[in-house]
Amino acid sequence: MQTLPVYPASQTASPTKRELAAAPSVPQDGARLPAQLTLVTPPEPDIQKKSVRSQVARLSISETDVVKSDIVAKLSGTCAVEWRDTPAATGDTASVPGSKRRRRRSSAVTVQQPFGKLKQGNMSTSSLPIPNKKKKSVKPASFKLNEKATQKPLSIKDIRDLVQYIFHDTNNSPNWITIENRASLKKVVVLFTPGLLPEDFSLPKDSLFHKNIPKLQDAHLNSISENEQMCKQMCILPLSAPGSKNSLFSAYNSFVNVGLSKKEKIAKVEQLNKKEITLLDLLMTVDDLLHNEYPIHLNTPGLSEEYQKALLLKYQNKEKYSGWVDTVSFQHDGSHTFAIDCEMCLSKNGYVLTRVSVVDFDCNLVYDKFVKPDEPIVDYLTKYSGITEEKLVGVTTTLQDVQQDLLRMISATDVLIGHSLQADLNVLKMRHPLVIDTSIIYEHKAGPPFKPALRYLADEYLQKQIQTDDGNGHDSYEDAMTCMELTKLKIVNGLTFGIGINTENLFHRLTRQGVKSMTLSDSVLRQAPQPKSPAGLETSLKCDNDEEIVQRILANIEEGNLFVARMRELEYARQFVKCKAEDAAAKYADEAVQNLGNRLQRLYAACPASTMLIVCSGNGDPRDWLKLMEEFNELNKEEKASARKERESEIQAAVTKARDAVALVMIKQ
Repeated sequence: MQTLPVYPASQTASPTKRELAAAPSVPQDGARLPAQLTLVTPPEPDIQKKSVRSQVARLSISETDVVKSDIVAKLSGTCAVEWRDTPAATGDTASVPGSKRRRRRSSAVTVQQPFGKLKQGNMSTSSLPIPNKKKKSVKPASFKLNEKATQKPLSIKDIRDLVQYIFHDTNNSPNWITIENRASLKKVVVLFTPGLLPEDFSLPKDSLFHKNIPKLQDAHLNSISENEQMCKQMCILPLSAPGSKNSLFSAYNSFVNVGLSKKEKIAKVEQLNKKEITLLDLLMTVDDLLHNEYPIHLNTPGLSEEYQKALLLKYQNKEKYSGWVDTVSFQHDGSHTFAIDCEMCLSKNGYVLTRVSVVDFDCNLVYDKFVKPDEPIVDYLTKYSGITEEKLVGVTTTLQDVQQDLLRMISATDVLIGHSLQADLNVLKMRHPLVIDTSIIYEHKAGPPFKPALRYLADEYLQKQIQTDDGNGHDSYEDAMTCMELTKLKIVNGLTFGIGINTENLFHRLTRQGVKSMTLSDSVLRQAPQPKSPAGLETSLKCDNDEEIVQRILANIEEGNLFVARMRELEYARQFVKCKAEDAAAKYADEAVQNLGNRLQRLYAACPASTMLIVCSGNGDPRDWLKLMEEFNELNKEEKASARKERESEIQAAVTKARDAVALVMIKQ
């Protein structure tokens, strides 16, 4: 006779077939026990009265080892009987008529074997083994190149995308490289080293990298050829500098400016449009002033104490800074906002001041004087300056006179406005702390690093024509007034007016991922650390030469995540550009190449394992292209357009040579 589960009276549903099939068979009174149960010797009477559950429970109570051993020994003999005869073993959870079904706990552990498996002497209160958790071994990072890398040159964007992917700014893996164990890759060093040529990799002289892709797979940088480990890890890839068939753009600027998605652009515009702005919101920061080569006033807001001390020491060089003046604070009536513009002519030693005009906030002309230079003029630059020899006849006002006039007119707490104002302040030999530059608050239609011409801004936003090609040149009063009008228009329309919300600085973007970055260059892009950077995650250092750059990286390699440096010794040695500092360049290209190899080996040796090192030339040989541009700049607008058309094939050949670059990628093992 089988005993079926008993359902409450209120439950009208009948048992299902599955429940009926699962109903256990229970022996009736007097029925014969199964044979396997009769073979087991019954336990002692005092233990027999206790269930297996109660005996196991006793093991968790603090008893003597003797008692525990006795319980375990008896469980070994009785467990089989009680296990097979209990509802838990047979599945009979309602064997007594009228009893409620016991709900099975989902959290209960299903025991696969009876307690008879317990070994003698095992005092554990658990029947299940506890696995030892082993720490997951951290595998070193590595990479392999995909098909794209061996078919055509990479772009600067490809290199930047890789850096963003490594630091989790994007989850889109670059299609030219596969990173294994990305989590192990904590540091990246990117070195821009313009000046590398195919002959530095044992390729034919005057050849092009992108024409030797198969050979690059087995090539290596000659100056590190004895370092077998580096040569084994290094992959050499052709790279195309940013530009077009007729133009060349900055590789470094392309690298540090990340294009925004449509969603990011909308969010940025909405954020900027929330704020009503004043003149103070348009002031140049210390970093802006440094980047655009402005003379720095010691009272510039945001200037760090450390950098202030360095400037003070620098300005004590009487020979270099002779004749320079700083605006001072004083109380005065009238306008506290001025726009200024200067006209210059060319002397044997550079540009000299020949006219200065100042307007107040209402665009009233408050100062306008011609200036007699201290040295003879060799070119009046009339089509640009509007200055002729006749206009300067009888002029006695000197630069020193103008300086004193302006110091009495403009307080250090007043706002000074101009277009590329660093040129005006440098020729005036004057430093001022509060500056608005219309070439910064408005952007070129092609975006940074290009700057818009004042003539274009006037036509685009003010609908007026200035600086017309009528032979009369510029008018400093007209230019100063235009700058003031553009600034007031910007205040009315907001921060997004006149700019393209298309890019974001790479280093600032990576701070959202907690990436600590450092940029190193021979020109100061920012003071260090950047005040607006979260927790000081962005740092920029000025280094006088490549050796100092390497030393700085080595000193900070343990603390930082991303290092981006511009090493220019080889570029200077090959005369791709003119060197400003005498101690920044090796005298010969062979020496510079060897120095580069030695520095790369030192960096590689000092970097922790799983550090990625990227060496990027950025561009090829630009000398032919620069020579052509210099010739075109001597022509007027019509002549320039005609010359470019006639020499188009020559331009394209020069650009192809200038854009032919190379990248070296490796991971320290």
